[in-house]
Parts: sequence; C-alpha cells; structure tokens
Amino acid sequence: MATLDQIIHAKAIELGKLALSATTAAGSGHPTTALSLAHLTAVLMYRVMRWDPKRPRAPGADRLVLSEGHAVPIVYAACADLGVTFHPQGETRAMTGEDLLRLRAIDSPIDGHPNPALGFPFFDAATGSLGQGLSVAAGLGAAARLDGIDKTIYCLIGDGEAREGQIWEAMDFIVDQKLVNVFAIFNCNELGQSDYVSPEQSWQRLKDKAEAFGWTALAIDGHDPKSIEAALRRRSEFAEAGKPLCLLARTVKGWGVPSLAGPGHHGTPVKPQDLDAALAALDARAAELGAAGIDRAASAAALAIPAPPAVPPAASPNRAPADFAAALAAEPKLAQMVATERRLSPRRAYGLALKALGAADPRVVALDGDVKNSTYALDFATAYPARYFEGRIAEQNMVSAAAGLAAAGKIPFVSSFGRFLERGFDQIEMALIGGLGIKLVGTHVGVTLASDGPSQMAVADIAFMRALAHARDYRGRPAMTVLTPSDGVSAYALAVAMAALPGACYLRAVRADLPILYPESEGFPLSGFKVLREPGPGRRKVLLAATGYMVHRCLEAAQVLAQGGIAAGVIDAYCLPLDRQALLERARRAAAPILAVEDNYIGGLASELAEAAAAEMNAPRVASLVVGNFPKSGRSAEDVLAYVHLSTADIVDAARTLAG
Repeated sequence: MATLDQIIHAKAIELGKLALSATTAAGSGHPTTALSLAHLTAVLMYRVMRWDPKRPRAPGADRLVLSEGHAVPIVYAACADLGVTFHPQGETRAMTGEDLLRLRAIDSPIDGHPNPALGFPFFDAATGSLGQGLSVAAGLGAAARLDGIDKTIYCLIGDGEAREGQIWEAMDFIVDQKLVNVFAIFNCNELGQSDYVSPEQSWQRLKDKAEAFGWTALAIDGHDPKSIEAALRRRSEFAEAGKPLCLLARTVKGWGVPSLAGPGHHGTPVKPQDLDAALAALDARAAELGAAGIDRAASAAALAIPAPPAVPPAASPNRAPADFAAALAAEPKLAQMVATERRLSPRRAYGLALKALGAADPRVVALDGDVKNSTYALDFATAYPARYFEGRIAEQNMVSAAAGLAAAGKIPFVSSFGRFLERGFDQIEMALIGGLGIKLVGTHVGVTLASDGPSQMAVADIAFMRALAHARDYRGRPAMTVLTPSDGVSAYALAVAMAALPGACYLRAVRADLPILYPESEGFPLSGFKVLREPGPGRRKVLLAATGYMVHRCLEAAQVLAQGGIAAGVIDAYCLPLDRQALLERARRAAAPILAVEDNYIGGLASELAEAAAAEMNAPRVASLVVGNFPKSGRSAEDVLAYVHLSTADIVDAARTLAG
C-alpha cells in the first residue's frame, strides 16, 4: 500500500506534467519555477489549506497569494485537477484539463500571471510584478482579523524576488501589526532569470534576515512531503507565541526533469518535440520514488481537502454618512473657524469625511504612511483604532496591503503626501489590474506647498492617474477616477463619493486653507464640472478651466481680465475623466477659447480637453498653463507660483494672448 509521501510525490509529479503541457501548448510560460513548487502546491492545496474548490472565495477559506506570479502554471494545474470553479466569458463552471491547455489564450481567464478580475476567483489580487504579494497577504490577514475569521493567508515568494525592498516592508508591517495569520513561504531554488541568485538571497541568509525582522523561520527540504506538511501545520503553535512563521523551502528549479536543470531555462517552455521526453523524465522520477501507479481511490482518500469554517455574513453599512454640516458641527472649534473665516483646507475636510464614513460603514478602513497628523487620517485613527493600520514610511507596502484589504471586502482609504504615493505607481496599477477599488488620497500636492520644495510636491501624479482614468477595467469602467477639490465642501463631498464608487479613486487635497466656494449641500456628480463664473457678453472672451488651488487664482484673474475688457468665465473641473464634450460645447456656445490652468506637469486637465478638441471639427481652441519647470522652495505659495509661471499675472497674460 502506498505511503502518504508516495501519494504526494505522485500528485506533485502529476501537477508538474500538467504544467509542462500547458506551457508547451501556450508556447510561453515558466515551467521550471512551476516544477520547483510542485510539492509545496500539492501539500498546500490538497492537505493543509482549508478551502472548497467549488467555492474558492468562501469567506472562511484559507487563501494562497502567489507573489512569484510567473509560477502560476503549477497552481492552475491543481485547479484543473480539482475542478475549481471559475468564470470563463461570464460562464460559471468547473475548470478542466482542456481549459488548462488554453493558458495565455486571449479569450481565456487562465492568464500568464494571477488575475482574479479576468474570472479566476481562486486568487485575490493580480500578482507577478515581483515583491508585492506578501503585502497583499498582509491586507488579507488584517481583514480576516477584523472579521474575526480564523484563517491562514499563505504567500509563496521567490528567493530572487526577496531582493525587492517591498518584501521587507511587508515583513516589518506584519510583525508591527501582529498578523500571525500570515504565513510566508520562500521558494529557495537558487536561480533567478539570468543567473544564480545573490548569496544575500541564499536560504541561510533569508533565514537570518527573517529572524532579525522578528519572524520564526524554519528551513525545510521543499520536495520532502513529510517535512513540508509538518512545517505548515506549526503555524498555530508559533502564533500563540505572537510571532509570524515563515518557511525557507529549499527546492530545485526544473525538479524532476534533468534537461531543465541549471541556468538558462527561466521563462522557456519545453518545445513540442521535446515534451514527451520531459514527461517521461517525470515518470522515471515517479518510479524512483515508488510513486508510479498509485491507486486513484487511495490517493483521493489521502488527499482530502479540509473544509473551510462557516462564518457569519459580513457587516454592512449602518447608515448614510453624515453630511458636511453635521460633520463640521461635531467639531466646534473647527466649525467656529469656518464660520468666521469661511475657509477650510481640503485635507482637513478629508479627515472629517473619513471619520464620518467610518461611523456609517464598518467596511471602511484606513492606512497612512506616518503623516496621519498632516493628512488628518488621525481623525479616523483616533475614532476607530482597530480599523486603522499605520503603514509608516513604506508606501509601496501600504498600497498593496490596501489591495489585500479591498480583496477581502473592505473599503480601504490610503493617505500620504501625494509625492510619496508616487513611489507606489506600480503597486497602484497592479491593484487596478486586479479590479480592486482602493481609495487613494494625496495631500500636500502641487507647487503651492512652497517652502518644503520639490521633494515634497506631487506634480507628476495627475499625469499618471489620468492615464489610468482613460483605461477601461475588465468591467468597462474607468480604471481610476481622479478628484481635485477646490474647497472644503467639495473635498468632503468627493471623499464621501469615493467610498460608494466600486472602482479606484485618487483624491488630490492641497494643504492650504482655501476659501469656501460652495453651499454646504452642493452636489458633485462624477465626471462633472462646476461653472463658477460665466464669461458674459463681450467681443473678447476666454474660458478659464482649472483644478484645485488654481480655481481660486483663475477667479482672481477673471476679475482682472474683466477690468481690461475681456469677458472671462471660470470652470472648476474637479473630476477626471471629465464630460469633455459638455465643456467644449459650453465654450463653443460662448465663442470662447479655453485656457486650462493646473499646478501639475502636463498630462492632466489640459491634455483631457486638448485630446477631445483634436477629435472634433470646429472645436474651440484649447491652450494650457501648467508647471513647465522644476519648482523649488519659496517663502510663500505666490513666490513658487511666480517661479513656475502660474501666478495670477501669468494667467492674465496667457488669457489676454489667447483672447486676441
């Protein structure tokens, strides 16, 4: 009778053969990394993880995050073998071996790297841009703890990938947050893409590093079923001591197929004419291990997947969030200041909105990068400490952890200085690819930050975010909605709107106290804009379209222009994507050219309007006034605006020229 070790060897070899066949059929992929994970996958998915192939996203199920996403064929092989439920072309059914052979096909959800948004719900987030998976696992672990669900989040990480700094940001964060339900597994096969990994990524050094970061680290033979299972089952034991557990699994890249050993085979599928020989090599290895001809009934009995625990339904919103007036009234000192001065910083209004959202909806969580007293996420952190996660100065980890929280059904707000969120552009894009509705808030944006200088100013953020705003996600929605409020009322309303929007958002909130422009009950429909001043009659006209801080400068400029005989209208274009046709039509009816004014580099509102105008016959002329040179420190916002040619006088001069 076959032993359990032999049964697991047999299953690992079966999965390896499926992965080889799938990558050969695709003509691309990473079979050698897949083979290195064959035994770990077999023990995890058939013996240790509590999950249900028919309901891979069951709330109580353990989760598997594949950070080294290129190894995904081995997980797909297990899913095909188990008949995991997936959703090809909107259909819901069990995955088959035939589906597996459609790996990387354009009409298949069996993508080249994990991506749940395509219809493969076994995964929680898109991975494959290396270094991000452990942060996602941290977010999933944080959500499970909030929900009181006893589940384990397993994360498979490559040893070469461990050179990424974000891995160690996540290791730090997990210890900081005491997320002992997260289990990191390093696949130590010693080979990267082009060469052997650095000695600093050897399993011995990774073990030392993990222990130095406060983890319990165990080294095992990653192809020994007994050692793998024994180690995986120790997570709870070490969790009781308050320490997360990680494994250093020593594996062989291309295990079982001698012709695939050593460097030079990464990302190279077996050629069709060589496939039979590679499969035969695995059969020979099975015979050596006594794993050939295992009775399927005996195998099925030994490989019994533990069922996930049943959990109660997730919490739902309690009520609608308080409106601006009510939220302000709850802060008497602030309310008095606003009543007296009629000014409020958009970042302060964001703090009010976030706290109100937290009261209304238990799904709302917040993360901040050690600037919560400046972003005013402190309001939420003080009111709801269990739902606040201090990311400290590790913005890339913070964004990916938010992606994990979103995957678990939370509504994560991530705040920091906009300049520091720029570090997470890759992580933001990967979250969006995975269909995860993270809510990003960048404060201290634009050049009006003044004295702190360009190292603290977000000026390139709009161009990146707007590019995503004009990409459609897999549901056909804008992948990103970009919001730039011009006062406290609009900042509050737009922050509240972010929570209700299914997709991702970026709110750009300046630091300065700005005059209140709108009534407290004003609505701000997404993709809309506000007309703050009509151009009126006149021979010479111009329409000033602006965002955020520059709306106020355009209102000043419009008054100066009027004194000089130029009728100037002012538009607050607070949302991208924008209803461009409506704005162009307004300019056309007024017979006015448009001057787009914004305190960021090119690629924002001006580009939004110019691209639309270029596609229309007889469109109004569109000109731009943006930050065209690197800013520097100044004693005041006016100093820096003049330095980058965005002062009120610069707007007036540009408008006069445009109006002829």
